[in-house]
Amino acid sequence: MPKPIPSLDNLVVPRRPSGVSFEEGEDYDARALLEANGFSDDRDELVGLLDSGLGIFQAAAARTLGAIGERSAIEALKRVANDAGVEETARVQAAFALARMDVADAKDLLVSLAKLSPEASPAPLQAAGALARLGDPRGFEVVRRSLESANPVTAMIACKQLSAFASLDGLPIANGDRLDLYEAFRRALERPERNVSGEARAQLEALATEGARETLAAHPPR
Repeated sequence: MPKPIPSLDNLVVPRRPSGVSFEEGEDYDARALLEANGFSDDRDELVGLLDSGLGIFQAAAARTLGAIGERSAIEALKRVANDAGVEETARVQAAFALARMDVADAKDLLVSLAKLSPEASPAPLQAAGALARLGDPRGFEVVRRSLESANPVTAMIACKQLSAFASLDGLPIANGDRLDLYEAFRRALERPERNVSGEARAQLEALATEGARETLAAHPPR
């Protein structure tokens, strides 16, 4: 018998412990959310959650299915990824799961989702980060632009994507520009919100590259 889906009123959202890297952080968060709310990474349970109708669980289940490479879930993931009636954040995670398993057209769907308004939903920024983790820089511009958003929540979601672009720094992007990761980090460090600048600082410290050290040195803590 399927487990009952908790309501948002009873949702448990665990905190990420120290020691979890930025690279594995979102995979960890998805599994931790499921576990904290009584679910496992059993294949049937995860696929059942894709049909739960609650975006946060659909997204976590999709993310976990992609992380474990559960190819038997491909058709279920396609259904979620292509359903315009599903929350966009869940569609992003379903498309990312498919792309991690090299399913045709999944990356193109992420590109399409990255073109939506980042002020209306976190999905475009999450799609941009997912593309970066797949080695594709096409979502960088929406991240860079969103770091200047008047909405601090949008800026924070954008900031959280930055470390995913670390291996893509310097690559060509739209309009003949090149991806300038540390210029984007400077934008985040100059935000007035301490949580945004603190997130950027933590990512730079974890990257520990020459560019990261130079950027931190030019922007001492306020």
